[in-house]
Amino acid sequence: MNGLIFYSVIHDKMNVEVMVLVTIEHGRVYNLCFIKKQFDTHDNIGSGPISLPAEELHTSSTWFTFDVPEGVSAGGLTDAMTGAAYAIQSFIPLFVRCDRTDIHVVPQVKAVHTGKPTFFIYDSYPGGIGLSEKIFKRWNELLGQAAEHVSSCRCESGCPVCIGAQEARMGMKKEVAQLLRDLAESASNVV
Repeated sequence: MNGLIFYSVIHDKMNVEVMVLVTIEHGRVYNLCFIKKQFDTHDNIGSGPISLPAEELHTSSTWFTFDVPEGVSAGGLTDAMTGAAYAIQSFIPLFVRCDRTDIHVVPQVKAVHTGKPTFFIYDSYPGGIGLSEKIFKRWNELLGQAAEHVSSCRCESGCPVCIGAQEARMGMKKEVAQLLRDLAESASNVV
């Protein structure tokens, strides 16, 4: 495990659901992170006992919860969600006019409060500044644009432009594109 990220939902502002397949929500969250990083490069250097205080952030977030797609392993879903989160993160500044570091996308294969695969998008500032709330209303567009971007990238199996850096010969581009297309289609059915 590269780090521990725990989200606790404090207060839901809005809740929109569609036939058990997808849930899109927005609310206040408490973010508790333990991450070990290289001092100079900020590379993730693994897990283990950490003798540092936890970083705490009370902020606003939107999250997109969905059922595990049929025939997808937990490892495959983890890899696809990681690539999808990178693609989503790349498009958020175009939707809400912010810097890439103003907002974060965190994928969790089994979120603590839903028990299902979930993408969290949260504001990087204490109390939130309204960015995630804007995304809450535009999940369908965001997922559609990210899916189109990944599908139309000229690379064969994924690259830092479309789905981020990967381990050698991982080739998750097709899986990431399919996940994003499926999620965009599900989000378009939200009432």
